[in-house]
Amino acid sequence: MNSGDVFLSVLPIWHSFERAVQYILLQAGCTIAYSKPIGSILMEDMEVVQPHWFSTVPRIWESVKDGVDKTIRQSGGFSKFMFSMFVGIGKAHAYFKNMLYDQLPKFSPRSRFLDISISIIPFALLSPFRALGNALVFKKIKGKLGKRFIAGVSGGGALPPSVDRFFEAIGILILEGYGLTETAPVLSVRLRNHPVTGTVGPVHRGTEVRILDERGNVLPAGQKGVIHVRGPQVMLGYYKRPDLTEKVLSKDGWLNTGDLGMFTIHGELKIIGRVKDTIVLRGGENIEPLPIEQRLRESPYIQQAAVVGQDQRYLAALIVPNQEVLTAWAEENDIPFNDYPSLLEQPEVKELINSEINSYISIKNGFKPFERIYYFALLPSPFEEGRELSAKLDLKRHVINELYADQIKKLFEE
Repeated sequence: MNSGDVFLSVLPIWHSFERAVQYILLQAGCTIAYSKPIGSILMEDMEVVQPHWFSTVPRIWESVKDGVDKTIRQSGGFSKFMFSMFVGIGKAHAYFKNMLYDQLPKFSPRSRFLDISISIIPFALLSPFRALGNALVFKKIKGKLGKRFIAGVSGGGALPPSVDRFFEAIGILILEGYGLTETAPVLSVRLRNHPVTGTVGPVHRGTEVRILDERGNVLPAGQKGVIHVRGPQVMLGYYKRPDLTEKVLSKDGWLNTGDLGMFTIHGELKIIGRVKDTIVLRGGENIEPLPIEQRLRESPYIQQAAVVGQDQRYLAALIVPNQEVLTAWAEENDIPFNDYPSLLEQPEVKELINSEINSYISIKNGFKPFERIYYFALLPSPFEEGRELSAKLDLKRHVINELYADQIKKLFEE
């Protein structure tokens, strides 16, 4: 950031992530403009303020993508075809560009010569089509963010890979960061000049991060374990709660974040999930539900998903369909229904959702056989903040297990 840059703030200033960002902005001599995380207000302020930078939580980025998708679906026909084609080209172009410039996450050594040899021709061939897509389609979307926009920062939760890839494809740079309230809060963030998609970037200078296995051994790059951190921004402890402090903070200052992650060979950090969210099947397989849920939500027919299966033989899921998309699909296919709950009981709908699940959660997409979803239940109402969702819009799994105990029980009686 440079002195004079304009930053648009939408998060509450008491939010630790927003507070830390604003300290950095003030130190850098930037201008801060304030808006609200409400679509119509935010986009109007974007046009007026013309910010260089903008930071928010993943849910806002998801909302922007959902809004674009909805507009394209409603336009239909040739516009929908053109958009889908150019987004596909944009994703392929970004992939080969990242390979060419060594910006793919690497978890084991790989030949740079081989990467360059593989990527340089596809990158060159796709570049004119990517430029055409920018001129015909993407330029209009990027224009909504203002002519001076440089990059957005995402923090306070995991940015879904599909959202990450979408914005990369259309040419909007998002720098995802990682941290906790207990670490004041920023630990790492992607570099603007070398953003490695799928990671939260390298660790800040002066901060130590190590990945430990269940026995406390330090793991090398490419191996998953629990993230432990130490540095000047790490808390001294929970106020008047030495019992809680003792559980997460060692005597020599190492904080157990409770998050699962791994390092790339170049030192970027990748977040995988939460230790407490890990599902252990009867066969002993350890499964992180978050990547499965994120992939399921890439389906236009699935709005939310919660994977379950602790101590069971297989995985199942609670699925909240996208009511608008599903209803439109039913009408187009002449499927009779009286109301939305009755639509969810139609065999055609269950076949559709089952097909979507099997399509997205497959070996082809990098999932293991035991990560397959065997059964699912369709829920008519979306998960709500304060009920199934936390303030950060993360799934409150223990609450979901209690609220939907009957539905979950039936999934494992099949």
